[in-house]
Amino acid sequence: MAGLTGCDDSSERRARYAEKKPAPRPLERTFDPPRKILPPAAPVKKAPVWMDYKGEDMRQLTELSGRKVLIVFYAPWSRPAMDYVQAVKSYAAAQDGKAFAVLIDADAYPDVARKYRLEAVPLTLLYLEGMKLKEMVGSLSAPRLNELIEQTIQVQ
Repeated sequence: MAGLTGCDDSSERRARYAEKKPAPRPLERTFDPPRKILPPAAPVKKAPVWMDYKGEDMRQLTELSGRKVLIVFYAPWSRPAMDYVQAVKSYAAAQDGKAFAVLIDADAYPDVARKYRLEAVPLTLLYLEGMKLKEMVGSLSAPRLNELIEQTIQVQ
């Protein structure tokens, strides 16, 4: 075995590893990482509460499930009718999805106006679950409109 000479540094190696080395220091932060900026939450889209009539099927519009449907005929040249349209929009918005208004320009859709026997504007037709409950001629304020509709629904 004289021919085999090896490196017998095992005692040196043991001594080297036996020494206690200090633990590495944690890295110090010299800057704050940028915080993740979240995009603003998307606004919750509410269901529409009114629409301008554009030739849709009236039967589908009047049979909206669980909602009061107001069919409102108006004329853009009539100031009281246009004021009433604003009152209907505010009424529908205040109902929180329980009411829906369809605004029909009587001049633009004379055939629909004839079908509903329109004689004066504004004319409001109240439907609930596809049934016509009330017909109102003339303009009202939003609170008065609400009062009449609630009375009509309670009677039915």
